[in-house]
Amino acid sequence: MRIEIRLRPVGDDPILPFNYNYEVYRQIVEKISLISPQLAQEVEASHVDHFTFSRILVRKRELIPERGIKILSETVSLYISSHSPDVVGTIAEGFMASPSIRIGETDFVAEEVKPLKEPKIKDGALFSTLSPIVVRTVKISDNRMKIWDLYPNEPAFFDKLRKVMLLRYSEFHGRTPEDSTFKIEVIKFKPVRILVADTYYRGSLMIFRYWGSKEIALFGYDLGFGEKTRYGFGMVKTIDETGKDTVP
Repeated sequence: MRIEIRLRPVGDDPILPFNYNYEVYRQIVEKISLISPQLAQEVEASHVDHFTFSRILVRKRELIPERGIKILSETVSLYISSHSPDVVGTIAEGFMASPSIRIGETDFVAEEVKPLKEPKIKDGALFSTLSPIVVRTVKISDNRMKIWDLYPNEPAFFDKLRKVMLLRYSEFHGRTPEDSTFKIEVIKFKPVRILVADTYYRGSLMIFRYWGSKEIALFGYDLGFGEKTRYGFGMVKTIDETGKDTVP
């Protein structure tokens, strides 16, 4: 289940910081807590990710290297998705009950919260990321273990992505999917680096084609592909290759 939140910046010279993922994560948890403190506690304490969100889409903007993204459009969009209707419904209620949020030094007001139609995901579907996909592994360097972020041009990326998705699916549902086989073909990708709290994550914005398990495809659409999706990683949209408008 997926919603779009249309945010209107308040005040003059609105600036969106480059690294805002953790602030958005905290704001989403606070909106859940307004409606259901128990659910917010469960979502935050769980090692299972219960939602993901997109980058904030700014349609007209200007990059200011030392400050962030200057918002030139009247509104910006944030997409939030979950495999649980209760979670995404509670988030929507929270934004409607308390529409104000603050990101960096800019205040926003949620002027519209609307559910989005679920797309039909076919075998061979083309996906585009709305937030970067993070896939991590452990490497030994100087006799020390080091977390290493993988990119799609590294062979280990695909094997680790498959293991991550199967593990996340099993932890969420308490069972393995009936069909656990899938593969992706990356059409193009762009590496990015994002600071979340005090940790940098390297991920990939990409367009890729997906074949295989429909269960994993739907799970990835709802909860993101890759790791750390609660912090705004791994969200995708389908690309309609017939030329029609796509559903975020």
